[in-house]
Amino acid sequence: MDWTLVTLQLRGKTRRFVRASLLREDPQPLLARRHGECRRCGACCKIAFRCVFLKTDQEGNSRCRIYGLRFTQCRLFPLRAEDQVGLERQCGYSFAADPARAEIPALPEPALD
Repeated sequence: MDWTLVTLQLRGKTRRFVRASLLREDPQPLLARRHGECRRCGACCKIAFRCVFLKTDQEGNSRCRIYGLRFTQCRLFPLRAEDQVGLERQCGYSFAADPARAEIPALPEPALD
């Protein structure tokens, strides 16, 4: 088991829970950067541990038994690109680049005469 990956995934689950349930911060600025749609692959429901509400049929299709009433932190997944670590492109969402996180261009080298 990759404990670094599990730690990152648990940190994401905790962050979404705290943001959704305790802080009640407006997620819209983060969600505005999210593009795509849920493929209902169930990958997010298996992060770190399998959700008890996830049902998988004989063909391997996943669905949430409480999708219409699912928890806020589930609705917020993924909130950031980092939330998708370990999903190997299963998730149908992607994110626009964050201009605040863009690399700062290198300064030109000083001329030494």
